[in-house]
Formats: sequence, C-alpha cells, structure tokens
Amino acid sequence: MRRLVMVTIVGMLAGCSGGHGLDSPLKTCKAVTAALAGNKAVVWKEEQQTEQKGVQLQVTLEFILEGQPDTDVSQAVCVYGLSSTDMDYRNTMGEYTNTPTSMMINGMPIPASDLVQAVNRATADTAQGIGQDALQKLNGSNPY
Repeated sequence: MRRLVMVTIVGMLAGCSGGHGLDSPLKTCKAVTAALAGNKAVVWKEEQQTEQKGVQLQVTLEFILEGQPDTDVSQAVCVYGLSSTDMDYRNTMGEYTNTPTSMMINGMPIPASDLVQAVNRATADTAQGIGQDALQKLNGSNPY
C-alpha cells in the first residue's frame, strides 16, 4: 500500500513539473495523433508550428504508420484556440488551450467527440507512462 501511495505521489509530481508527453502543443498533437492511430506505431517525419498571434496556434505533423511504405505519408493538423479570458493562470501552452480545439488528418476533420476521446486516451497513456517510470525508479531498475 505504501508503495502505491509513493508511486501516486511521484507520478503526480512528475506530471506537474513538466517534461511529460503533453507539456507543449507539439507533444500534445503527437500524443493525440498516436492515440487516433490506435495500436499502430507512428513514425514522425516532419513537424511545423505556425501562430496567428492572438488568434490560434497550429501544429502540422507528417508521419507514416509503422509498416507502411515511406511514400505513404499522412498529415495531422492540430489547431489550438485561445484560452478562456476568465482563466486566472497561464497554462503550459501560454495563451492557447491545453488541447486541440480542432484537428484534421489527411484533410478530414476529426469529429469533436472523437477528438475528446483521443485527448482522453493520450492523457491516460501519458499518465500510465509517468507511473511506470516512477515505479521503475522506486524499484531501482531505471538507470537515471
């Protein structure tokens, strides 16, 4: 029980201190894209971030699914709108929302409900990874 409490605390601290898979628009877009890919591994090719200051931030990723030919390149576009003006804090994304407000893959818009599910899966996967890292550190099997 004590170990579970320690893993939970370390995981929460690691998650709050940054450096995890959802602490930048680029990382978040990659995590959501990977979640939408399901059980297929993603190989990243190109990435670009463009900003319309005070309007939106856009992340464009080119990728292939593992096992696909290198010529079969797909594109994901994540759009981050402005954060709510009534927020009392600056989030890790600055003036933009923490998660994409809209997304397209290969020019096809991802329905809002599917995007929410993908963000939830990406968040759960990230939390699980943080917890596994913390457990490895507690067990002494992590070389860091």
